[in-house]
Amino acid sequence: MNINFSRYDTLTTLLAGTTAALTIVISQPAIAKTPQEVASIAGPLTVQINSSLGDGSGVIIAKTGKTYTVLTVNHVVEKADVKYTVRTSKGKNYQATSVTRLQTADTDPDLAVVKFESPEEYPVATIADSDQAVIGTQIFVYGYPATGGLFGAEREPELSPGLVTSRPGNRPEGYTLRYQAVTWSGMSGGPVFDSEGRVIGLHGQGEFGFAQTSSGEVAPIKTGFNAAVPINTFIAKLVAAGINKSELKVDNTPPTSGPVSTANPQDAQAYYFRGLSLLDQGDAWEAIAHFNRALAFKPKYTPELYFNIGNARTFITAGLSQTEPTRGSNAIQAYTRAIEANPGFADAYYNRALAYMDNKDQPKAIADFQKAAELYKQGGRTSAYLDALNRIKQLQ
Repeated sequence: MNINFSRYDTLTTLLAGTTAALTIVISQPAIAKTPQEVASIAGPLTVQINSSLGDGSGVIIAKTGKTYTVLTVNHVVEKADVKYTVRTSKGKNYQATSVTRLQTADTDPDLAVVKFESPEEYPVATIADSDQAVIGTQIFVYGYPATGGLFGAEREPELSPGLVTSRPGNRPEGYTLRYQAVTWSGMSGGPVFDSEGRVIGLHGQGEFGFAQTSSGEVAPIKTGFNAAVPINTFIAKLVAAGINKSELKVDNTPPTSGPVSTANPQDAQAYYFRGLSLLDQGDAWEAIAHFNRALAFKPKYTPELYFNIGNARTFITAGLSQTEPTRGSNAIQAYTRAIEANPGFADAYYNRALAYMDNKDQPKAIADFQKAAELYKQGGRTSAYLDALNRIKQLQ
């Protein structure tokens, strides 16, 4: 199996949006702060970073006099010959006075520091120990999505809750904090908060995985998994960033609420999340087993369960050699069940179209891409809509 995740949360890339599979609510233990409280903390800290190339987000992490320091991801500000504007929560726009790119090689983490000057007073984020964000930990992603036809300064902030699904030891560009949460175009560089409202990472990667299909094509399977660069990775780069640790607000006390336990699942939610975690770690067969156990409880989120079974079977097929029997029909069946349970599940249509392509069924693939495009357009997912149209054009 060959699954690679891609940046997507800026307007300069091909795909945007997220899957409907992320809209379910998984019960959590009591958390230190409510989502509303986290949002009230996140709002004044989080900024837009806009340019002629696209839109991103960032978070204020330090202040010296009238100079504010914003942490974001490098791919939001990677072009040296472009002017960048910081727009704050008060609706004020400021030209970036400097940009320090911490990613100078492909092996470096996708991080950058932007500075701006303002006489206005803005709070500075509190940073926590990202190593405490283990599998099952509640997180919140905050940023300025570019959806519904709103771009640049028109964007409104959004808070998205989620759960950490894996903590790989090493991933390209430092994206080792992985989770499921609803994220959209324009949120790249936005902060990831823990349950106490402290920054533990910088969001910037996700939406789909590339899987090598049995026909040899590399297909962008939509999965809903997202990733951030942990804040501890940034702390290790303070010298390169020109920042003294004394400038930062750091609170490394453990969060009040612990992670969701999946060691001994007893209900649909625990089985479902355990399946997500296994799928994110590449164990597709075990993930399917847990999804099926969750289905036995007949939960309300059966479309999401079938969708992820389809994803798991797609990744299994991707790992088969040409001499092994194809299992593409099983993925098609799972996506079909997801669509039957939720006829508006755009990403299920998109992924089923890819499975039909793998089976050389061009008419059905085109029909599904057309339906996905229609639903993406209705949902304001412009880039995903254009991508689906491009798929249709390639097949006709």
